[in-house]
Amino acid sequence: MHSLSTVILVSLGALAVSAQSTAAPYGQCGGSGWTGASVCPSGWVCTAANEWYSQCIEGSAATTTKAGSTTTKSTTATSTTKASSTTSKATTTAGTTAAPPPPPPAGGTPTGLTTVFPKPVASTSRSSPITVAAGGSYDGNMWRYDRNPKVCAEQDETGEADTIFILEAGATLSNVFIGPAQAEGVHCRGTCTLNNVWWEDVCEDGATFKQTSGTSYINGGGAKGAADKVFQHNGLGTLSIKNFFANNFGKLYRSCGNCSNNGGARHVIVDNVVATDGDVLVGINTNYGDTAKISNSCVNGPDICDLFKGTTSGEPSKIGTGPDGTYCIATGMRTNC
Repeated sequence: MHSLSTVILVSLGALAVSAQSTAAPYGQCGGSGWTGASVCPSGWVCTAANEWYSQCIEGSAATTTKAGSTTTKSTTATSTTKASSTTSKATTTAGTTAAPPPPPPAGGTPTGLTTVFPKPVASTSRSSPITVAAGGSYDGNMWRYDRNPKVCAEQDETGEADTIFILEAGATLSNVFIGPAQAEGVHCRGTCTLNNVWWEDVCEDGATFKQTSGTSYINGGGAKGAADKVFQHNGLGTLSIKNFFANNFGKLYRSCGNCSNNGGARHVIVDNVVATDGDVLVGINTNYGDTAKISNSCVNGPDICDLFKGTTSGEPSKIGTGPDGTYCIATGMRTNC
């Protein structure tokens, strides 16, 4: 029989081995709440993507980590070159579905509110959009995605061909940075879900929603540098924006004021959003029955609602500002962002 002290020593030894286990290449090695392997293989560096997720990236610099936290070290030129090589091989043409460079984060997708922009792990440029199939998902693993050559034309009208991601109905996009060289960011042809997506410098629009019914979701993430709109709602149905951070923008959300399909209602739900240095949080067309329900959010600078009379041609006319209790309802608001 084993003595009690022997059993305890064996158990402690097993725990020590577990705590010092080695993460896989491109695997998670740290981040808030992480309790798994915190040491990378030889030649790999535990690099922080954001406060929730750190990943083993190939390089030669030393790293010091412990569960739940990461000391970030920069990778070597060799690591950067190899990452660039990987992204060039992943380049796809419009109409195809591409896999993200490394595997998705083992720790899941952070969708809570943060007002600090995280940093991308690496960057990749594409000559045409990436299409995510209906019902499919694409995890960018905290890489920056952009267009090369640049297609951003500021506020000149562009179109779907100048996006970086096209999502078919029911598709999900997660853990992605949208770079400044694209023009319209993301186009959702049907309902879609965007989890932890970050726009570093919005060009014409951050994302455009075209569903004819149903609800699209934006969970977490953030955007900055939008001269006009971050989210453009051209279809119908509902857009839910939760735990989002917006800074330096024209409008966070706009239901289309002069689309050819105008006549049906569009709805937006905004919850736990922080919006600073902007013009207006949402713009809706009351004559079409559009509604905005805004709750538990901090708005420092922009108006909460602009009310318009929409049209099918020409420019819509602005008919009011602020929550009216019917079309625009705001509760639990604060200004100390």
